[in-house]
Amino acid sequence: MDLAEQTHSSTNIYEPIQNWNQKDLGLLTGERGMYKLAHYWQYALVCSGFQVFNLDCAIRFNPFTITEETRKQNLAPEPFLEQIQIQRAFTPYQILDALQNILRQKKENTIYFLLAPCKQFLDGDVKDDEGIYLLNLMLSFIEKFPNQNVPLLIIESWTYSHKNFKLFFPKLLHVSQTLWELKTEKGLSRIRTRKTSISGSGA
Repeated sequence: MDLAEQTHSSTNIYEPIQNWNQKDLGLLTGERGMYKLAHYWQYALVCSGFQVFNLDCAIRFNPFTITEETRKQNLAPEPFLEQIQIQRAFTPYQILDALQNILRQKKENTIYFLLAPCKQFLDGDVKDDEGIYLLNLMLSFIEKFPNQNVPLLIIESWTYSHKNFKLFFPKLLHVSQTLWELKTEKGLSRIRTRKTSISGSGA
């Protein structure tokens, strides 16, 4: 794999996902707004003929966002929503089990979204040492997705104050081959793309 770093900034909400190399592990982050943006991207992917699978770890999926986007285009929402699956996970162990199941039962022509995966690991009921161990275990599963040619987009905030998140998030940034940062300045949202690697030609 040849290493490189390229940056690109856009106000077109669909451009980043349309240009994404699906062999790359993608991470969308920011202070706010990235979950709504992820819904727009799911709409665009369905328009392109893909199915979408959400592993929703913090009740971030909102079907009404997809519905609103289809109606802006004078389209019926039902055919789009039928192409989007949601599985919710409410504990670290459920998240880990779900990731392993996805890797074992990966589906053709499907893009996987991992919504807010870190939150449950930072819960007060999870001890700090257990939490960081499980976060690192989750990372080891996430790293398998591009190796097995399973397209994965992670959507996660960068605003958690928990010490384990501050230890873990740089590791997640490191393994993410395409990083999108959603920033809002003076009322204008801008998506900054940083490509940290170029996938090799091998399957």
